[in-house]
Amino acid sequence: MLILLTTILNDDSLECRVCIQGMTVVYDLIEDGATEELIEHYLEFACNMFEEGEWKEQCKVFIDQEYEKLIKILEGEFPVETLCTLMSACEYPLPPINGACDACMVGFTFLEDLWSQDLGIELMEFVLEYVCYIFPEGKWRDECDKFMDQEYEVFIKWLDNEFPPQMICTLLDACEFPIDPIDDGLCYFCEGAFTFLYDLFDFDLMNDQQIEVVLESLCGLFNEGPARQNCDKFIDQEYEELEKYIKAEFPPTAICALVGACDVQPPVYDTECEFCRIFYRMTLDFISADFTVHDIEILLDSVCDVFQNEAQAQCVEFVNTYYEALIKALNEKWPANTACEAFNACPAQ
Repeated sequence: MLILLTTILNDDSLECRVCIQGMTVVYDLIEDGATEELIEHYLEFACNMFEEGEWKEQCKVFIDQEYEKLIKILEGEFPVETLCTLMSACEYPLPPINGACDACMVGFTFLEDLWSQDLGIELMEFVLEYVCYIFPEGKWRDECDKFMDQEYEVFIKWLDNEFPPQMICTLLDACEFPIDPIDDGLCYFCEGAFTFLYDLFDFDLMNDQQIEVVLESLCGLFNEGPARQNCDKFIDQEYEELEKYIKAEFPPTAICALVGACDVQPPVYDTECEFCRIFYRMTLDFISADFTVHDIEILLDSVCDVFQNEAQAQCVEFVNTYYEALIKALNEKWPANTACEAFNACPAQ
């Protein structure tokens, strides 16, 4: 069914109305099995509906250069409003933009919505080529074009691994990350970085490849220099442990203590009972609310690394002695006094 191009949509510009109606007609032509020649002829006709000027020429250039991709997009039932926005025929309803962070968040929120439609890499590459047209001509479109030219392949990887806009825009330095591993210390950075990641990602739903890309990208939060070098070194050294702890959803404080980014106060104890209570409370604090027996096993295999010297030796001996009992007690969240009495580490009260 053909729709007359002269039908006017009350709330849009002429260019937008013509584009939307024209692309709707093309949808119908494709659905009716029209030949490519007929579709191309109609698209050229649609461009000629505009008055002489920049948009008419831009329309023709777009059709000439992107015809094959355009047909694939239309065959995939891509929203015509979005397509006409990418063609700059329709104006994107931008929120107030007060800086680079706002602009970046707008652009990647737009892309995130499209990526969720599972369009495939080829069509998303097409979208990335034209996404900057959601901004009017001027500063933010120019900034967007510059970002796309510099980081195109990286954007594909980030979007394909479902990086949220906040993460991408922070990695691009458009949005500020408030912690520096040199100025603020490695411990504060580590806890802040993993809190940031936990706020943005649901690691429980991510596969190994996605987690790997997240960890590889983490140090991009910093500009080139000592801060990034320290971060890269830290990630390289602790990658396997970090991946394991993230999968187990250990809290940031636990992760950073277990990999040595944060120091744990040496336990002060005189008896096995005192050590048991200190160790058990710390271990219980290290596991997440939704932990599994496997998570507890991972923790018990590593937890003694937070101690040094005599305390570490005491910890290893304690874990080896009470390993199965510790798993049961931690899994059932027994209080420290109850657990240590059950282990016979403390006398019954």
